Amino acid sequence: MRKIWNRTAWLFASLACSWALAPSAGAQTPCQGTNGPDVIVGDITGPANYAAVGTLEALSLGTTSCNQGTAPVGWHAGNNQHPVIGGNLYRFKLVDGAGHFDQLGLSWLKHGFFAESLNLCCNNCQGTDGTILGVGCADPYTGDRNGTQSLLGPRYQVNPHTGFFIYPPPHPSGGNTGRIQVDMSQLEPTNGSTTRYFGEAQYIAPDDASTGHGNNNCSYRELAVTGGGTAWNFGFLGSTHRELPAIEAWQVCESGVTINDIQLSGDGLIKFGYKASNMGNGLHHYEYVIHNMNADKGVGSFTLPLAAGVTLSNIGFNDVTYRGGDGLGGVNYDGTDWPVTISGGTISWATTPAVSNPNANAIRWGTAYSFRFDANAAPATGTMTIGTFKDAGSVQTTGDFPGGTVSAGIAYCYGDGSLVATCPCFNFGAPGSGCGNSVNPNGATVSTTGIASPDSVVFHVTGELPTSLSIILQGDSSNPNGFVFGDGIRCVSGNLKRLYVKSASGGAFAAPGAGDPSVTSRSAALGDVIAPGSTRYYQSYYRDANASFCPSPAGDTFNVTNALYVNW
Repeated sequence: MRKIWNRTAWLFASLACSWALAPSAGAQTPCQGTNGPDVIVGDITGPANYAAVGTLEALSLGTTSCNQGTAPVGWHAGNNQHPVIGGNLYRFKLVDGAGHFDQLGLSWLKHGFFAESLNLCCNNCQGTDGTILGVGCADPYTGDRNGTQSLLGPRYQVNPHTGFFIYPPPHPSGGNTGRIQVDMSQLEPTNGSTTRYFGEAQYIAPDDASTGHGNNNCSYRELAVTGGGTAWNFGFLGSTHRELPAIEAWQVCESGVTINDIQLSGDGLIKFGYKASNMGNGLHHYEYVIHNMNADKGVGSFTLPLAAGVTLSNIGFNDVTYRGGDGLGGVNYDGTDWPVTISGGTISWATTPAVSNPNANAIRWGTAYSFRFDANAAPATGTMTIGTFKDAGSVQTTGDFPGGTVSAGIAYCYGDGSLVATCPCFNFGAPGSGCGNSVNPNGATVSTTGIASPDSVVFHVTGELPTSLSIILQGDSSNPNGFVFGDGIRCVSGNLKRLYVKSASGGAFAAPGAGDPSVTSRSAALGDVIAPGSTRYYQSYYRDANASFCPSPAGDTFNVTNALYVNW
């Protein structure tokens, strides 16, 4: 519904109640349930779609505000006593079985200018002249209106905790500047539970903030993304989730997600989400999201502990890009990715301190940054430290970190049909194992316990023949595609060493055993000194005398497990 500019016509329509929107079911807070003004996003509408400019697609979210408090909300167009409205875009995506939750884009801020007196969240709107949003009333802005560049101002001028902002603001111009823009390389069509998108809208209002009601000013709604190439379209799936920021949708997409609230003293709210996912074969994925809802201090660092012997891989970071001059002095905030540091039993990410660069890439209000990695250790609960940006302070919360059982070896090279090389007689094994053998169609498996430094690594082999002669093979390089080796697939290559020779009792054995030298000691004795920071690759190959099981021209009577690597 578009704004009516004729005041007399507006008052008549308001008194006649002919514009009343149907009351919405499922409001999470009763109308007039809070003292003072209390504005929320009652509905997210639209969205407005815009033609792509360059590599950037764009959209804008419509919003209908509701005042569920006991006093009106200021909506004065000619000064800084009105709300500002921002929009954001998020994506949930499953990657190798683990969820990634990332912010893809953000808008500038639509400045409110006239409050209609409609019913949406409540059915008892107390109509006004438009300079305030009345008690129980709703006010709609379409997606096109919230994307009108002449009505937009930058975020950097707004204190989200107090609601103060500079007025009048500069306006964006050119292309889709000021709308929610996202690089098309980050888009793919919505795909069931695998790839999902969410739009988030937020109101910041001075009188709402002054009465402590700023923490319920975000709502989200799922978006459907269709198209491809340079032509994408955004639509809606389902209804608006009131008074919930989009990070809460992560729990809807994926089980096991925990979200902690962190209320900064004298400032706004930060939400911290995390999940550890078991990827199998001793590997776990860790995902963390820090959402700054309305904290003016911002976030400048994130630190968590690591257990001894933990090896990390696939370390990742995702932020959001400011465009069009939305930063101090009209210069975009710095978009440099936070560098990562692993030292002293911790992993940490940090941007440049505020004292050195006030425009550094902090997690400012209305944004969420993601941090992730894989680790060879199970999760344990520990203390996380979140550093605040403007005052160089810190707050703490709890979350999962790689602090449980450590697996020094990371498994790969499976005989389950996932490699370029295939099991030679279609004797595919189970996922995570080698090719099947004459007594075990699932194939044999090698795993580890212990840590790499100091070396306490032990190889554990299961699924071989009951009394097969077995060798732990070490290489200093690897062929990730694999190649046929006997009745199986070998990936270990390069400078090869036969570390241990064992007999598989009941199809299983461990090495090193009692009286055996450690892995690094045995390797050094064979002429391969393993330097700290280097990687070695391992497989067990074993006798399978049943030549008829998998006939070959060479008459091979041996097979191999999966492979694994250890970062020493």
